[in-house]
Amino acid sequence: MKRYFLDFKEYIDRSSIAFLVFVFALCGLNFGFLSLIAHFSHYADIAHATCQWDCKWYTGIVRNGYDRLPQLHGSDGLTQANWAFFPLYPLMSYATQMGLHISTLWAELLVNLALWPVLIYLCYRELAARAVDVDRIGFTLFCVIYPFNIWYTSQYSEGIYGVFLIGTLILLRKNHILGAAFACFLLSFSRPTGFPTAVMIAGWWFFRRTGITLRTRSIAWERMAVPLQESFLLISAAGAGLSIFVIYLYHLMGDGFAFSHVEVGWEKHFSFFLTNFINSFLQAKKIKLGLYFIASCYFIYGMLAKKWYLNFSIMSFVALMVGSTGLDSIERYVFSNPLMIEFLAFLTLTQARVRRWSILTLLFALHIVVIELWFHGHIALI
Repeated sequence: MKRYFLDFKEYIDRSSIAFLVFVFALCGLNFGFLSLIAHFSHYADIAHATCQWDCKWYTGIVRNGYDRLPQLHGSDGLTQANWAFFPLYPLMSYATQMGLHISTLWAELLVNLALWPVLIYLCYRELAARAVDVDRIGFTLFCVIYPFNIWYTSQYSEGIYGVFLIGTLILLRKNHILGAAFACFLLSFSRPTGFPTAVMIAGWWFFRRTGITLRTRSIAWERMAVPLQESFLLISAAGAGLSIFVIYLYHLMGDGFAFSHVEVGWEKHFSFFLTNFINSFLQAKKIKLGLYFIASCYFIYGMLAKKWYLNFSIMSFVALMVGSTGLDSIERYVFSNPLMIEFLAFLTLTQARVRRWSILTLLFALHIVVIELWFHGHIALI
């Protein structure tokens, strides 16, 4: 048996196509597991079981488009509106629905079910491009049983955002500037954090191309022209993606930045992140958010210690942004980010054998717990 496993592992390590097929197969097996849990949770089907929380907003956009006014009646979502949700995921879901003639929920779910294994594959390729050596089978297994991947197997925009984020990095490492610029455009069109993320990627690319560091004493200005143009192209493309949505919202309801202003409906206000962190321990329902923030800081510092500077920069910004708006959903924005998943997978797979398998076993148990909580609507406990 061990011999057959070693032969299989060698085949996966040797063939990129076999590896991609393996990723899809393991994700398919996980989807079957999710469907089984949904069946015993008395849902009509898996698409209804996974539709929790923000799913209703995306579904509303796919079915009826964006609102002209916030909700002014009823108790559910009062003063809230779907402007906070960027249009790329709803557009892809709508195209899937029209193309396959299926329900809205299934269309939204199929988009993520297709993108999640692609993202796992791209994350591995991005690590390999940086000469970070991790086991292919182990990396796939980690991603599939990782508890905070629940948003990649539900009707959320995580899949699209992740694919274009990692895709941008891979394209840049291969010097495909135009492809990376287009990916930045779609990245900014997918989520509010897309544009600032693209700006940081552009800055990283400039310093990578010029070789400028903190120890650089003399700068050859003539060598900076091309990297500066390339970085400006990335920022411009990202800005174009954001601008399309801004112009559309301005035309729709007169406020181009309504996606930001409407966050007040969710009681999100900018304030000093340490104030929000302290306040989280003064409210019983928010203690877990404070703990998540501590864990976020610990692992983000770990990225700096390991010299994962780009991951560190982007994740620091994300954690600071979430921390400055009340810490809500920090577990989603930080721990479901593919750059964090890459780092946690690396930390796990480089442990000694017994510790590594102990961590993977714990993750699988937590994976089941999170699925059960999600399917039963206990989102506040995640």
